[in-house]
Amino acid sequence: MDKSDSLEGRLDYLEARIEIGDLVAAYGRAVDDRDWQSLGALYCKDATFDAVEGPSTGRDRIIEYYEQRTSMFGVTYHYPHSVEVTEVDGDLGTGVVCAHAELAIGGRAFWIALRYFDSYRREDGQWRFAERRVEQLYAMELSELPDGMDSLLRKRWPGTEPAPADWGPKVWLTSWPEVYRKTFYPRRM
Repeated sequence: MDKSDSLEGRLDYLEARIEIGDLVAAYGRAVDDRDWQSLGALYCKDATFDAVEGPSTGRDRIIEYYEQRTSMFGVTYHYPHSVEVTEVDGDLGTGVVCAHAELAIGGRAFWIALRYFDSYRREDGQWRFAERRVEQLYAMELSELPDGMDSLLRKRWPGTEPAPADWGPKVWLTSWPEVYRKTFYPRRM
């Protein structure tokens, strides 16, 4: 939606941004409360959620994924830092959400820095997730953060080999000349 449209168009745009922000906030609360009915209502019936184990399509399958995935965790706390609504066009929108999640896994504190790449659709007057793709800057035990954040292998899920992050310094660091990498990031060499 063009923000310079009529007053009505601008109000609709602002209302959409506020409602999408509320959608994002409700997501974290529903996941942390294990409120699957409320979480399901945040997704379109034909939505896709693409996370650690690959894409899940359809509201029922998405909820099955959450039930299975969160059964491995104790307490969780998902909190968005920013919601960047990149486009609103009628009943469709896109956005990027920067967030963190704290998880209890096997009695240990586990932290994740995330970006959600979202597509939104307004259905029956309510904004919902049409597609939600998750990428990780890091995922590791809290005790590993001091050294782990300076590593290229920042995805350290229990029971798996450490893996490169989905985004972040690995993208630009590998293009630096070796002399700079050795000078500024010797632990990575």
